[in-house]
Amino acid sequence: MKAIILAAGEGKRMRPLTLVQPKPMLEVLGRPILHHLMDSLPPEITELIIVIGYKGEQIKKYFGTQFQGRKIEYVQQDKPLGTGHALMLCREFIKPGERFLFMAGDDLHSPKALAKLIKHKHGVLVHQHNNPQRFGVIEVDASNKVIGFEETPEKPKSNLVSLAVFVLDDKIFSYPQAVSRSGEYWSTDQIRKMMREHDFIAESSDFWHPIGTPEDLSLAEQRLGAKHGKLATPVVIVAGGKGTRLPPEEQIKPKCLVEVAGKPILLWQLEHLRAQGLHDIRLALGYKAEMVVDWLRQTGNTDIKYSIEKEPLGTGGAIKLAARDIKVPFIALNVDDLADINYRLLIRHSLGDTHNIIAGAEITDARTFGTIVCDEHKRICEFKEKSPEPQPGFVSIGHYYLQPDVFDGTPAKFSIEYDIFPKLAASQKLLLCRHSGNYWLTTNTAEQLKVVREYFSKSYL
Repeated sequence: MKAIILAAGEGKRMRPLTLVQPKPMLEVLGRPILHHLMDSLPPEITELIIVIGYKGEQIKKYFGTQFQGRKIEYVQQDKPLGTGHALMLCREFIKPGERFLFMAGDDLHSPKALAKLIKHKHGVLVHQHNNPQRFGVIEVDASNKVIGFEETPEKPKSNLVSLAVFVLDDKIFSYPQAVSRSGEYWSTDQIRKMMREHDFIAESSDFWHPIGTPEDLSLAEQRLGAKHGKLATPVVIVAGGKGTRLPPEEQIKPKCLVEVAGKPILLWQLEHLRAQGLHDIRLALGYKAEMVVDWLRQTGNTDIKYSIEKEPLGTGGAIKLAARDIKVPFIALNVDDLADINYRLLIRHSLGDTHNIIAGAEITDARTFGTIVCDEHKRICEFKEKSPEPQPGFVSIGHYYLQPDVFDGTPAKFSIEYDIFPKLAASQKLLLCRHSGNYWLTTNTAEQLKVVREYFSKSYL
């Protein structure tokens, strides 16, 4: 039995990860998504027809003309004209009366469910979903025969969603295609017409993980039971600030030791880093550094290295001093920017340690911050100053992934925000990692500190 696998798309929502490779080649646990998909195919699938397009040569190089004992044919889709167009390009490979598996190449599926699906003459893989409105919704009768298939309905008739995996035969090519407003042809139009004239069985899947955003890659690894160990990536925490805009009673200590929900801000950061396997941590200290050093000693955090600036060096100078012996890419963050950031995802955005990364959050009112301007690939192009008027936009959340040469040729005292990042943006070596966690909270002012304390007290006490 043959399988037609659609792998021609770039995956625009995956940007910037797809800047240098197609979406099906993005890795989950060290293997491309498409490799995982092939691992899940039942042994009855002996030939593959892979539709390639965007950077398709990478797929051909990785899988070759035979992979895991299966012969592979490649079909080139030069323009992104939709799944229906891709399906029709494969027509010559399907013989009269021949059944085949038809699926997208960027989701993870259950091997058991796929094995059951191909036993049906015609079928569709389905899964129950709490928000079926976002998908193609399948309606079935008591015997699981499909009696309805509707794309993204406002009022779904069931909670069964199509996983875009079908068992079809050559009759599918006889159904006319309709062009959408975007100029694309969708295979679901043809499949829906075929379902009206032929019986399709809905086979429920016990596992399905769609991958549509960078965050979905990390979730996929979690669902596959990944147990991440230590990360060797060094971390620099900028922790030398005075906190001059905090309440007077808090200014007697360095800002990093100001407490939030019973813990110093610094301890919250250390715990979050260590929970993700990051242990090579050093602090860039300044104001009342001796208090921080004493705290490290008294709390048993003697594994934390530190540097102490004799005079204020700016954010860039502070990081450079603390990272003076680091020869590999490293994470840098501001101690007063608290965020449940996924550091492995931040590192992944570097595209194999070829780019520097700023983590940014999209907010509705960015007037108190400078905003980040990106191109369509999430390459950072420029930074805009604060605006007097409310406006939405991406703002830096003070977490970075930096290459070891980022400070080459810089003086001892400088700002990373004003002296480094604009130059990296101009050279197209600076990318945005969209933060989509539950929180990003900063503690620059008394009002902000109050908000942070309230949030952490409710969420963690």
